[in-house]
Amino acid sequence: MFKVSNETKVGVLAAVSIAMLILGFNLLKGKSLFSKSKKIYAVYTQVNGLQPSNTVQVNGLVVGSVSNLEIMDKNAGRILVELRITKKVDIPQNSVARIASDLLGSKTVQIDFGNANAYLEDGDTIYAAVDGSITDALKEQLSPLAKKLEVTLGSVDSVLLTVNSIFDPGTKGNLREAIAHLNTTMGNFTRTSASLNNMLDPQHGNVKATFDNLEALTANLKNNNDKINAILGNAEKTTAALANGQLDKTLLEMQQMVARLNETIAKLNNTDGSIGLMLNDKKAYNNLQNSLGSLNKLLEDLRVNPKRYVHFSLFGKKSKVQPIPSDTAKAL
Repeated sequence: MFKVSNETKVGVLAAVSIAMLILGFNLLKGKSLFSKSKKIYAVYTQVNGLQPSNTVQVNGLVVGSVSNLEIMDKNAGRILVELRITKKVDIPQNSVARIASDLLGSKTVQIDFGNANAYLEDGDTIYAAVDGSITDALKEQLSPLAKKLEVTLGSVDSVLLTVNSIFDPGTKGNLREAIAHLNTTMGNFTRTSASLNNMLDPQHGNVKATFDNLEALTANLKNNNDKINAILGNAEKTTAALANGQLDKTLLEMQQMVARLNETIAKLNNTDGSIGLMLNDKKAYNNLQNSLGSLNKLLEDLRVNPKRYVHFSLFGKKSKVQPIPSDTAKAL
């Protein structure tokens, strides 16, 4: 049996390691040793941090990678970028290789296809373009804003100078008093808010008590709904009875009666009539009183001494005349 020496094993292992190292290095650089590819070139004045192994994409599809970057002059004014295309894709000659970057800053070469009928071959050069970076875009957006901010700060500075010139010590004192008054007002407002919160307290507030009373009142009305309906029915019946009883006619008759009563009172107050004279003339009143007094005496004398006016004696003997009791009382 053939015996392999240790030196041979070490040599084979070293060769394999070197091959794998070369293969891995090329893979990291975006090169593939086993796939057929073509190289195209692009010349840039600015690569924005493009590195070997960055991808080359067409419509978002990775079709290759950047294999190498070389400086074409000492001032680095022109940079030659080698693009290795590993996919079988035809690139029109008027296409553009554009360096772009995403939000994370990763660089890619985007190939925008043209409309030419001829296609790039291995070793040809493609038109180059560079997209502006996010920083450039921000600068473009912030530059007008910075100018406006500068103008605004100048205006604010002018306003502050004007305010400082207006606010003399007296004005500042008045402003302090106004702020102190505002603080007092805010304190009162805080206390008012606390009182309002106490009123609106869902457990013990006045509003809750009011709503409880209202609820009790509505419950009472609900419980006495039948009685209320009966009262309203009776009121309706009463108004109907008054309407059917010719209330207007009755009121008119009462007005006529009051008018006649007023006329009668007016006649009584007038001295032209007998009743008016009797009521208003004092002399007639005195005469009437005297006449009534004489009539009372006559009636009393007739009661006491009836024989003075009617004689019924069978023997012709006259009775003794008796004094009138009222005259005897006056004499005493």
